Amino acid sequence: MTKKAWYLGCSSGQIAERVILVGDPTRVTRLSKHLDDAQTLPINRGLVTVTGTYGGIGITVSAFGMGAPIATIVLHELCELGAKVFLRMGTAIALPPVKLGDFIIADRALRNEGTSIAYAPPDYPAIADRDVINAAIGAINENGRNYHLGPFASYDAFYRDMFALDDASADRVQKNFARLSKQGVLAVDMETSALLTVGRLLGCKAGSLCAATVNSLEHQRISNDDMRISEQDLIAAALRTVVSVELPMRDMAN
Repeated sequence: MTKKAWYLGCSSGQIAERVILVGDPTRVTRLSKHLDDAQTLPINRGLVTVTGTYGGIGITVSAFGMGAPIATIVLHELCELGAKVFLRMGTAIALPPVKLGDFIIADRALRNEGTSIAYAPPDYPAIADRDVINAAIGAINENGRNYHLGPFASYDAFYRDMFALDDASADRVQKNFARLSKQGVLAVDMETSALLTVGRLLGCKAGSLCAATVNSLEHQRISNDDMRISEQDLIAAALRTVVSVELPMRDMAN
């Protein structure tokens, strides 16, 4: 029986079992150039989705915009349509010792966003799938990028908890990042903890691979030239990662 997604508007026959989730919809276009037989699916509510093949293996690339609520909707709908492996590919705020341009692979994440609580109690760990982690490490080693493996922290309020626009917010962000650094957190974003939590609960393999593009405390951003190079390497690593992961049995996680 063919299923159709409520928000994405696509059907199960249009979705691959391996998915790369991105925030920026223009990144879907750039990534799709690396796919064979790429088909752009009907766009609904600005959610851009493309399905094609890479090395003969089906891959869907889907954009969610920003934030855990919509990222989780996209993952949940694609999971219902038959997707089994998910990799968030994007950018994150760096914490020491991560430097701008480094890649970060999440092994777990602190659940400071509000979406995942609807799926699991607060003490349920947001853990990346080990097969996805290993595949990402192997893929990054092929292009020689510097990378870090460790915990992320995800938040909803970008301008309150992640990036200060004024002096009042700066004190809050600095204290927050100091606390996170003591906990060994390497990167901060808005989606990873929810995607790891929900993906695991739905019986999928989920992971997160990001490039460090912002140093929030110093208001530094990666240069446009360095970003273009980083994105090309990130795309190559993401594609190699998802095709290398063995598909799971779709039993619900305990």
